[in-house]
Amino acid sequence: MPSNPNDDLAAAMDEAGISNKALAREVRRLGAERGLAVSCTHVDVARWLSGMRPRGAKPELIASVLAQRLGRPLTLPEIGMDSRKGPPLTLGLAFSGQQAATVRTSRILWDEDLRQEDFLWHGTVSAAMLVPPMARWLVAPPHEPLSRTGRTLKVSRHDVDAVRATARMFEELDHRYGGGHARRAAVQYLRSEVAPLLHGNYTDQIRRELFAETARFTYKTGAMAYDIGLHGLARRYFVQALSLAHASGDRALGGKVLAVMSHQANFLGEYGEAVDFARAAKLGAKGQATATVHAMYCVMEARGLASLGDRRACLRALREAEGAFAKAGTMEEPEWIGYFDEAEFHDEFGHCFAALRQSDDATRHARMALESSSDAYPRSRTFCRMTMAGAYLAPQRPSQRDVEQACAVASQALALVDRLKSHRVREYVRTFDRSLDSYAALAPVVAFRQQLREMALCAG
Repeated sequence: MPSNPNDDLAAAMDEAGISNKALAREVRRLGAERGLAVSCTHVDVARWLSGMRPRGAKPELIASVLAQRLGRPLTLPEIGMDSRKGPPLTLGLAFSGQQAATVRTSRILWDEDLRQEDFLWHGTVSAAMLVPPMARWLVAPPHEPLSRTGRTLKVSRHDVDAVRATARMFEELDHRYGGGHARRAAVQYLRSEVAPLLHGNYTDQIRRELFAETARFTYKTGAMAYDIGLHGLARRYFVQALSLAHASGDRALGGKVLAVMSHQANFLGEYGEAVDFARAAKLGAKGQATATVHAMYCVMEARGLASLGDRRACLRALREAEGAFAKAGTMEEPEWIGYFDEAEFHDEFGHCFAALRQSDDATRHARMALESSSDAYPRSRTFCRMTMAGAYLAPQRPSQRDVEQACAVASQALALVDRLKSHRVREYVRTFDRSLDSYAALAPVVAFRQQLREMALCAG
């Protein structure tokens, strides 16, 4: 038994008012949200307090649970669990214009992710750290293909089709069940099936298609990490996806990666970088993006601007998106933009107007999104309903009727929450719950919060 008790952890638990049993329970719950099979009991917590350092993702989960209780961020050193020495903390965060380096770094990232290395799971990666990769992608010269003659594994179009179909399958699982449902399986597929293909023998055309599909698969796997709250890990995947997209020569796909980076930055409150990433996507893919893809770039820019409170610039970006989306279908679209349909378009508008506190416009677009949405996207429908619920509270002095409508819409959204392994969904719910504090005595709020308690979704 370690001889040095973890006084920092004990102090944090005492401040949070959480028992050994409750901490173990919350660590298991958060792990399940993130798609991890975490086993721990009050006995393990006692061992941690005695000085034993838990393995894998547990330190980050412990810090996250306590941070939620305390309402402020907590670093690992603050709970007496410094990171152990491991692979470079910058793994996966550098853009590469060299195919061999991109393949090597991606393979190492997949390996370390499968090992659940601490530095990947809890390492802080700010949006500002992604600006250099973004800038390098913007100015990088066209990729020079690496010769792959003499390799024993010959890659065919059938192999590329298999990667494409598998990526599509994981996308569907992500949309239906959340990022925590099958993310580890996605990483395993990348490592065991895709990595050997990247090292194989292929023609230049097959190379372009293979790297494009791998970029798509990689950013989607990163998006799954983003969805379950592993933001630093997600950003490493996004940078690798950007390098893979560059290797494929597909600028529009690279722009898509930047758009996902913009989406995440906006979610994390890094609004300036969110705008920068979206604008870089528009600039870097200029002349190579379809109308629908360009519209998607524009709404990501608009969302960042709305969060900054820049109404005029936001409306300008939305008008540009509207004009581009009106031309959708005039040319063949890439498969990866298939999700950006009328429902998604209106959903993004709803988010923008909600951030601008334009309640009527926000609820109108949210309603249009829900009316045209598909059962294939339950997570998006949940986001949309929670945004709509929040919009009812946007007026400076919401009426009792507004509060009733907000709670009614939010209650409808809760019907889907249990089936979604999504940290983002739960954050939407918690954000809305906090917005109800001023109306805590009203019957609809009391009933809604009782529903949260029954579903174990409340923070208290």
